[in-house]
Amino acid sequence: MKQMAETKPPTRLLTLDLMRGYFMVAIILNHLQWYPSGLDWVSAQGALFVSAAEGFFLISGIILGIIRGRKLIAAPFKKAASLLLMRGVQLYIASIVLMLIFTLLGWWFFIDNPGLKPGIRPVDQPFTEVLWGALTYEYIYGWADFLRLYAIFLLISPLALWLLRIGKWYVLLTLNILVWMLFPFATGLPYSNELLMPIAWQFIFFGGMTIGFYWQSIVQWWNTRKRALRSVIIKTIVTLAISTILANVIIAMHSLFPAAIGEPLNTLRLTLEPYFNKESLPIPRLALFALWFSFGFWLFKTFEKRIVTYFGWILIPFGVNSLYVYILHAFLVFFAQLLLQGATPPFFLSLFGSLAVLGLILLAIRTKFLMKVIPR
Repeated sequence: MKQMAETKPPTRLLTLDLMRGYFMVAIILNHLQWYPSGLDWVSAQGALFVSAAEGFFLISGIILGIIRGRKLIAAPFKKAASLLLMRGVQLYIASIVLMLIFTLLGWWFFIDNPGLKPGIRPVDQPFTEVLWGALTYEYIYGWADFLRLYAIFLLISPLALWLLRIGKWYVLLTLNILVWMLFPFATGLPYSNELLMPIAWQFIFFGGMTIGFYWQSIVQWWNTRKRALRSVIIKTIVTLAISTILANVIIAMHSLFPAAIGEPLNTLRLTLEPYFNKESLPIPRLALFALWFSFGFWLFKTFEKRIVTYFGWILIPFGVNSLYVYILHAFLVFFAQLLLQGATPPFFLSLFGSLAVLGLILLAIRTKFLMKVIPR
């Protein structure tokens, strides 16, 4: 892969922007949890063994590898590293501020509201303890909690970038695997699995960063394979992906079937769930994610023009401004749940409410609402 140092850095990849936009829409709908709404098909009500969040982090890593890695390959390492660190500090501060805002709002105005998101610290706990917990990421709260993962990964990404720039991608991959393998041992610490997520999820992010850094090389390698071989690989991926997605949807929607079918499906779901744990990212979940993401990339790349024509109006702005969208959605979901006091609205209200939330975020993008303040 060392020959990659001479390749020209790619321009922005529309396919990845479209995919990330789709993932953001899915994340928003899953956090609202207003089902059925007619939009259940977007992500099967968030009940699949793989979530949109994995795709978001992989694409974020890929784009980082392209923009801060390959594109700045001729620039001094100090420049690229400083850009990564500044971005990491910005997101770290943003994540802390959001956690504190949601906590104080909950304490002062909504502590007795059934729709208040669980997990808030007790009202009588000293604020200094809450602040310290937020600063050390021992306390996470609100609907933007994944922002902390992004901040952590960005703050340690200069090390990954350095290894990539000197051609030691295999060292980075080895470190990623070793850290990922630490998760079962870390569960013995006095922290919840949710707090330990960075140990496992770094594998996806830095895996994406490595892919992005060598993107042109990967594309060139793929294009030089024989057409027959590429056809076989694509057909295999598409067949396996569609089969497993349909199977997972059937399992996830077990409650819609008669008891004679639904109960065995639910038993199967409960049996399989430990192998697809979201916090630890075990091998079956990583493998299924790799399969589905590969299929998704092929699908979005193959039908890119049609997707842009029919859905580009929302997917492109959501994908390009993903962090901005993610932060805005955190506030909208927070207050939407409070407004309905945690209840699930009827079908038409669920549909209207979901579309309204998506519409408000799109309007905010169009009007550049607080874009100078909220990270993009």
